[in-house]
Parts: sequence; C-alpha cells; structure tokens
Amino acid sequence: MAIAKEAGRAGASTLGERVRAARKELGLSQAQLAGDELTKGFISQLESGLVRPSIRSLQVIATRLAKPLDYFLGDEPLATGKRVAFHRLAAETAVERKDWAAVREQVGRALAEDPEPRERARFLLFLAEAEAAAASYERTFELVSSALGLVDVTTDAHLVASLLFVRGSTYGESGQLVAATEALETCRDTVERYEVLDPRLRSRLMVALGTAYRRLKRSSKALTSYEAALATATRASEMAIAARGYMGIAATHYDAGELDAAISSYRRALDLFQRVSDVDFELNALQSIGIVQFEKGETAAAKASAQRAMARALEVGDAHWAAVAEVILARVALVEGDPDASLVKAQHGERILSEAGDRIQQADALGAIGAAQEALGRHSEADAAYRGSLDLYTTVGDLADRSGMAAEYARVLKARGDMDAAFAMLELARGALAAR
Repeated sequence: MAIAKEAGRAGASTLGERVRAARKELGLSQAQLAGDELTKGFISQLESGLVRPSIRSLQVIATRLAKPLDYFLGDEPLATGKRVAFHRLAAETAVERKDWAAVREQVGRALAEDPEPRERARFLLFLAEAEAAAASYERTFELVSSALGLVDVTTDAHLVASLLFVRGSTYGESGQLVAATEALETCRDTVERYEVLDPRLRSRLMVALGTAYRRLKRSSKALTSYEAALATATRASEMAIAARGYMGIAATHYDAGELDAAISSYRRALDLFQRVSDVDFELNALQSIGIVQFEKGETAAAKASAQRAMARALEVGDAHWAAVAEVILARVALVEGDPDASLVKAQHGERILSEAGDRIQQADALGAIGAAQEALGRHSEADAAYRGSLDLYTTVGDLADRSGMAAEYARVLKARGDMDAAFAMLELARGALAAR
C-alpha cells in the first residue's frame, strides 16, 4: 500500500510511467537505462505502454534504477508470481557475482511470498550457497536437507543434483573427505541416471570429485575425474571450469611426485584464470605453484611465486589468500635460516586464517609455527603448535592432511631422539591412511 501511494504521489500509475519517473529521478537517458542488454527503442515503447517487459528485462531495469520490484508492479494481476520469478532471477545473478548479501535479501523477499515447494527449494539452494561461502557448514547442511525434502528427483533432477553438489562441496570444504566423496558420487550418479545436461554443473562436479579423490590419495580416480571435467568444460567453452580442471590435474601430479608436470598444469590454469578475471582461482593457482616449487627445493622460485601471490591478494583486498601466501613465505624463511622471521610470518598468517574460518589452512599454518619454534629450540611451543594442527585436522575430519602433518611431527621427534613419541606419530599417520 505504501508503495502504491509513493507511485501516486509521483503521478505514475502505469508500469511505463513508473519506469519513466524512476529514470528521470536518477537523471538517466533512455539509452543509458537500456545499456547493453536492452535497446533505447524498447525503453521508449515500454514507457509509452506499447510493450510489456519480460521478468528478466524488468530485473535489469529495476536493478539499474535501484528500485524494488513492487515499485513497478504494484497491485497488477499475477504480481505474486512475477515477484517470485523476479527474486529468483535476481538471486541467481547475485550468486554468480558472489554477492551474498544480495542473495540473502532476495531469498528473504521471495520466501515471504510463500512460493510453491519447487520454488522454495530453489531459494533454499541459493541460501545454502551463501551459508557455505560464510563457512556456516551446519546451516548449509540443514538448508540442503530441507530443500531435498521438497522436490522429487524424477521431475527435478537438475535441482536435486545441484543440492547434492552443494552438500558434497561443503563436506569437502570442512575437511570431511569421505562424506564429501559419497555426496559427490551420489550427485554424479544422479546426473548420469537422469541425463542432466548442464555442462557447468557436470564440470564443477567432476572437479570437486577429483579433488576429494586426490586428497584421499586415490590418484587414478582423481585424474580421471579432472580429465572428464576438462573435456566437458572445453566443449562448453567454460574456461574457468577448464582452468579448475588443470588445477586438479596439477595437484594430482604433485601428489604423485611429478613436480614439473604439476607446475606446467598450474601455469595453464593460471593463464586461463587471468583471461577470465577469476581472481580467487588466480591466487589459488599462484600459491599452488609456489608450494610445488618449494617441495622441489626451488626456494628462490617459490619465494617469488608466494610474493607475487601476496602482492596480488593485497591488491584486490583478499586477506585470506595473502595469509596462505605468507605461510609459504614462512616455510621459505626457515629454509633460508631465519627462524625468527619464519615464526612472525607463520603466526600472522595463522591469525588471519583463523579469523577467516579456514581451519584446514590454519592447521597448515600451525605446522609452520611448530617448525619455526623447533628451529628456535622451543620444544614445548613446537609441540603445542603441532598438536594444535593435528587437533584441527581431526576436528574437520581431514585425515589426509593430518597424516602428512603427523609424519612431519614424527621426523621432528625423531631428530630430538624421542623415539617412542616419534613412533606414536608414525602410527597416527598410518592410522589416518588406513582409515581412508
């Protein structure tokens, strides 16, 4: 009612008149409002009442004019259905931009309209993606389960597969690799059985499944999954997904000790990420190159890659990736014989990663702190850091990385001459491998 009065005060009673009033309020020309998606002629006809816009066109117009949908629709027939469709399109666009605040806003408005079950499930999917991005994993699982209870796979296979993908990806992000693999395999089976043809979903799924396999040391399955993702993405001209496929192939080569092949694939991924302006994965590729170079003993090259990653992260204001790069630099500083600098960098990186809620990278940072403390002769502090790292990996269920950290800690204990403790750590490392 308040919106209708606002329109009345402006002297705008029809959709076209409301568009014209909002456009003039912002001082836009018809061509400026049209932009690249529409035409000046279409805007002119719309304002004259000669055409009716589609929901997608109205979404573009409303976004440009910074007005809610109700401003334009008012009490017109089918307003509720149009509102829901509008909010769905707006939420989808916000998901693509990773504008999670906008996603939450659009979902909240849509759910207030009490949409039918299938539409409600779609909005719960969008909200689950926003919660996953905020590392609110339990809430993500709740939303996915609620949405799955509203739809039937025989009629909504794509939506079910999308929900299963979010569930599997979230398990992976939280380090629960076995659960992630099971959920992603169920998603893959759904995609295949019901012939879901969305190439983007298929390629993203195979990248995520490949990553889960790789972290569980199932290298053959990992490579098969990554190559399938790469083939699908290439056919669909999805460069960003293709780049992620290269990332997965690189990581698998790295795990197999094929470091030159790993760096080659990481560089291919980096080139594609830069071409599509995917900064997040560009930074991922940069720091991955640095890690492999460090493992190869190419300290200077690793340092340069990590410094480049940090500079780029700081340039775009990404504290998370800057902290990941700083942990690499901490490891490099220790090799260069500067444990004090190593400790400062590792501790700073660990604080940032803790604040970001990235417990897996935080656990790695604690390992770097442990190594620096050990080099400084502070055994009790080193023990605390290493055990904190192992505890974090255990908490998130990341047995693969816990195994690697336990093996590193075992080498430290062996160098001290504490053979019993070293043997216990080796048993922990083997136990994690057996559990997988």
